[in-house]
Amino acid sequence: MSQDKTVASVIEAFEKFDTFYILGHEEPDADCLGSQRALGSWLGRHRRDAKIHLCSAGPWGRPEIADWQPLFVNRLPSPEEGSSPLVIIMDCSSFDRTGFAESAIPDAPVMVIDHHAAGSDFGDIRYIDPLSPSTTLMVQRLIEDSGDTPTVEEAEVLFLGFCTDTGYFRHVEPGRSEPLEAVARLVAAGASPGDTFRLLAGGRSLGSRKLLGRVLERAELFFGGRLVLSWETWKDWRELGSERDSDMLYQLMLSIAGIEAAVIVREQNDGFCVVGLRSITNLDVGDIARFFGGGGHKKAAGCTVSGDLDDVIEHVLQVFADRLD
Repeated sequence: MSQDKTVASVIEAFEKFDTFYILGHEEPDADCLGSQRALGSWLGRHRRDAKIHLCSAGPWGRPEIADWQPLFVNRLPSPEEGSSPLVIIMDCSSFDRTGFAESAIPDAPVMVIDHHAAGSDFGDIRYIDPLSPSTTLMVQRLIEDSGDTPTVEEAEVLFLGFCTDTGYFRHVEPGRSEPLEAVARLVAAGASPGDTFRLLAGGRSLGSRKLLGRVLERAELFFGGRLVLSWETWKDWRELGSERDSDMLYQLMLSIAGIEAAVIVREQNDGFCVVGLRSITNLDVGDIARFFGGGGHKKAAGCTVSGDLDDVIEHVLQVFADRLD
């Protein structure tokens, strides 16, 4: 099915339901939450009799979205008797990444809206566009193709989500003007590039700045200076706080001369490590993330790997060796 027909079928599907549970992935970012907020807002305008439940398991560790927490519930209410619910899962393609137990999710049709190609092939209604730089851009298309224009508030959260997932436009692929034309319409609708940049770049704690310095101090080069890797320990988080500035950290690591990719391994307290991967060349870090059961894009991806910090780092380096040696 073409993307035009897919978008039309999604818009048509909304008319069949009167209750919408809008979920995203755990540890949400502004693309995930902005997609949820904008879609929920538009559905509320489009279907004034509908009940909208914005749902997120958190945690809310990113300062740019911290004020949004009261807008979301972390427990899914039961559908009213006689209602027609639809579960919408955004910016992820599996139940387990929502942070909610599958048994807690209402027994209802499921719609998936996502710009990641990875993930299980599930959902009764699927709108997947790996060419879209963000899920917010897909929501914007739903609003515009329905004949509406985003409100100022919707434009602001859609623009913030786009900037989050594109590193403030840095990851937009050359030769593709459509995303920039779309966000220009968001600016025309009231989104402020200046306010958005200040929101993304400011409001950081002293602990987050110290954590940034600590991780940079640990950074090491591998494969002739083509890969830079560093790590955080669980002790770092307990000492300095869980707030992190990943975008700034990756910018600094990728600015090193000769670097093709950057890796940050974050130790959890449950026998797992979260691995973040970034690339500035044709090296496909999304493929590496999928090897470990994760996902993402060619230039930005992540995964969760079982094992202690040293073992996970060694395993990640082994996988990179197949591509960089």
